[in-house]
Amino acid sequence: IDQELIKIGYDVDKHDNIKKLELSLRFVEEKYIDLSKAEAAVAPLEREISETSKQITKFSESVKKNEDSFNEHNQKYIETQQKIPDMLSAQQEMHKVQEEENKLRQEVGAAQQKVTVLEKQKQRKVEIETERNQLSLNLAEYQELERAFGKDGVPALLIEQALPQIERKANEILQNLSNGDMTVSFITQKEYKDKKRDDLQETLELRIRDKYGERDYEMFSGGEAFRINFAVRLALSEVLSQRAGAKLQTLVIDEGFGSQDEFGMQRLVYAINSIKDRFEKILIITHIDSLKDAFPNRIEVEKTGAGSVVTII
Repeated sequence: IDQELIKIGYDVDKHDNIKKLELSLRFVEEKYIDLSKAEAAVAPLEREISETSKQITKFSESVKKNEDSFNEHNQKYIETQQKIPDMLSAQQEMHKVQEEENKLRQEVGAAQQKVTVLEKQKQRKVEIETERNQLSLNLAEYQELERAFGKDGVPALLIEQALPQIERKANEILQNLSNGDMTVSFITQKEYKDKKRDDLQETLELRIRDKYGERDYEMFSGGEAFRINFAVRLALSEVLSQRAGAKLQTLVIDEGFGSQDEFGMQRLVYAINSIKDRFEKILIITHIDSLKDAFPNRIEVEKTGAGSVVTII
């Protein structure tokens, strides 16, 4: 499995870094919300830009018209001066033209200010669209990472790769416990009850086969179930410790012997002795006196009127 992991380029540190990166970049959702708000604001801005453009066109036409009028009046003023008309009337006409000119200049200034605002809004629109495109690319990448780390992604692949090893080790232990009569298998896919569906349903079920055939886990007795649980849990612990690169130090078995018949108890003792080299310590907790001589070292706890007494033998 380690060789297969090397072939596919799996890197634990890179995996952890990507997870950290995914956590550190969750603010992108807020960015996405901001982007949605910005997109919602684009339409009003475009309408405002359109209206402003129309106003500019209107103001430009008005300016042109007023400039023509100004030129016409200015020409009349020159002709009037040449003819030396009534000075008072000429001054009044001139003041009127100047007032119109000032008014037109104010309108031109307002129009130029709107043009400046419009240019800034166009630039802001380009910036928002650029940011939106970048956020869309980031969102696509994060969605791909989300699928990779989802239940059908990398975790499912790791489980699928580990199950054969767990199943093999569990069967090694279970065959010792049952004298080769029992085997266990893991089912990861099964058909849907709806027969119209062609795909398979993801599952994780335990199937046990003995000399009487294959049965569900619930159909076995308490003693048989204990042996199955013991084999699967021990196999799972060994596989996890191997993947973590650490050795199992301690195994604790609390009761469970009372559900076994004499044959089952003998097989359990044999199985425990066969795996004792895999652990630093194995602790077995039981109230069955017949097991005292099955193991070389023991701690006996006896209740007395003065309290419990511990004896190391």
